[in-house]
Amino acid sequence: MTTAARRFDTADISSIDFWSQPPAAWDDTFRVLRDERPVSWHKAPEGSLLPTPPDDGFWAVVRHADIVAVSSRPDLYISRKGVQFEELPEDILQATQSIVAMDAPRHLKVRSLVTAAFSPARMEQMRGSMEAEVRDIVEDFATAGECDFVAKVSMPMARWTMTYMLGLDAAELDRFTEAITVMLASRDEAEKLGRDRADIVNEVVGLVSQKAVAIAQARRADPQDDVMTDLVQARVDGEGLTDAEISAFFLLLIGAGFDTPRQTISHAGKALSDFPEQRAFLAADFDARSGKAIEELLRWSTPVLTLRRTAARDTELGGRHISEGDKVALFYPSGNRDERVFTDPHLLDLARNPNRHISFGGGGPHHCLGNVLARMELRVLLKELLRRVPDFEIGEPVRVTSNFVSAITRMPAVARG
Repeated sequence: MTTAARRFDTADISSIDFWSQPPAAWDDTFRVLRDERPVSWHKAPEGSLLPTPPDDGFWAVVRHADIVAVSSRPDLYISRKGVQFEELPEDILQATQSIVAMDAPRHLKVRSLVTAAFSPARMEQMRGSMEAEVRDIVEDFATAGECDFVAKVSMPMARWTMTYMLGLDAAELDRFTEAITVMLASRDEAEKLGRDRADIVNEVVGLVSQKAVAIAQARRADPQDDVMTDLVQARVDGEGLTDAEISAFFLLLIGAGFDTPRQTISHAGKALSDFPEQRAFLAADFDARSGKAIEELLRWSTPVLTLRRTAARDTELGGRHISEGDKVALFYPSGNRDERVFTDPHLLDLARNPNRHISFGGGGPHHCLGNVLARMELRVLLKELLRRVPDFEIGEPVRVTSNFVSAITRMPAVARG
């Protein structure tokens, strides 16, 4: 069947209106798709940077098992054509998506070069400094009274981690991340600022690339004990990263390494506020229970909403014929609420076991490189938060409309320590 002859599914998961709804509303649609049409053909998403033909579309993959199946076949479902839900210009794709938009053998080689930045030794080295910073962050929250949880907790935690790793000062990082948040959001978010989204994307890429190259050159001349030095010194078979590759990975780190943990912390805080009995359960024996609890909070948060692949050749998935060149989108919030895998998936269960969540991807070679760091951030922060502020209340979040990240910009909170 040709692309033009396909009928688009009646479920609306492509429009800006759909993604502007609360997450609970998304899953009403995903539940129907999981039960009745687990692999379905949909219109191209609204608000893309590139114009899309009227017959252009994508396959939506919403069941856990199918997401894992696609993720485990990088030879069949490739990444180099782009991994965002929407289509991006080639120059933007190359400058922004680094290893997530690479395939073997280049992916394996570049990933091995940047792995040193996330080694267990590097993570353990960070822990002591992180614990000291967390004490200050939580103390500030505990004494703030009514405040914004994102501004007081999520943002400072993620900001410190990235400034520690990348050598940026806080003002520079805030400048980049504010622009990246809009870049990853829908067209509407840019229009609220009176800006064209394409202009913002080009501006972000230029700013971050310039800064990344400057830091890389400085670290080559004067090595430091930090992640950027790891990147410029890494070698495989005598070959290192180019400035362009460092720049792309630098931007990926700011987007994924800053924004994703920030969102995970915000969602986790809201979950613990909404389920006080679960919060009390965790606080009663944090060291023994935090392992399973962290995994459940990661499942619950699912900060990355979608990634896509492109079919390298004709195949079949979920009983549907997939043609070479078709876009295949993976919907992680749906997979993390799949009743076939998770008992009572809409309940927060901090003792859930097993917990085969896919918040770091569905496995395969593109499994999130920063998963150890993300778990450490959550564990260190929540331990101190529950010790110092055993009772806190968080109100309704203000969200960014996006089909890529589940982003919260503000969230009212009251600490009752």
